[in-house]
Amino acid sequence: MKDKAFGIIAGALIAAAPLVSFAASLPAPFEGSSTLQADGVVKSVDQAKHSVTVIDAQGGEASFNVTDPSNLAQIKQGNKVHIRMMRNAMISVMRGADGHGTAAQPVQQNTVQSVTAEAQAVDHASGVLALKDPNGSVFHIRGREPAKVAGVTPGMHVSVAYAPQVNVAVAPAQ
Repeated sequence: MKDKAFGIIAGALIAAAPLVSFAASLPAPFEGSSTLQADGVVKSVDQAKHSVTVIDAQGGEASFNVTDPSNLAQIKQGNKVHIRMMRNAMISVMRGADGHGTAAQPVQQNTVQSVTAEAQAVDHASGVLALKDPNGSVFHIRGREPAKVAGVTPGMHVSVAYAPQVNVAVAPAQ
């Protein structure tokens, strides 16, 4: 009876081994953040709603809900400003059925935006990943703990799931 039970357990472990090694070969998901900074000219300010509309150097217009309104009282129409947006994200390395990463278009699910991208460069010392999205744009994510980025190498595909909250600060341009 013991031999039969041992055989069943051994068989189950042997059958599960490829699954364990497959999962173990991928780095664990890790937290990171994305920061975007831009300069522009203020088109309008709504002090009550803590929002500002800015026109960038290329003539593009964008409105922002400012989460850090400490400088908002100083901001007036026509001022040059510096905007800093920071967003937290969860990064997961992906592998397709063929052993390679898969690519996908950005997806909006339950107010969480996620995008699949290919690692172009990895700075293991700082924890910064240069990622290329399906449209060819390169963006950067900084891993909260650089050691957790150690298993990511150029060519790997990752899924970046952004937190719904975006922190936006606006200040007069220097």
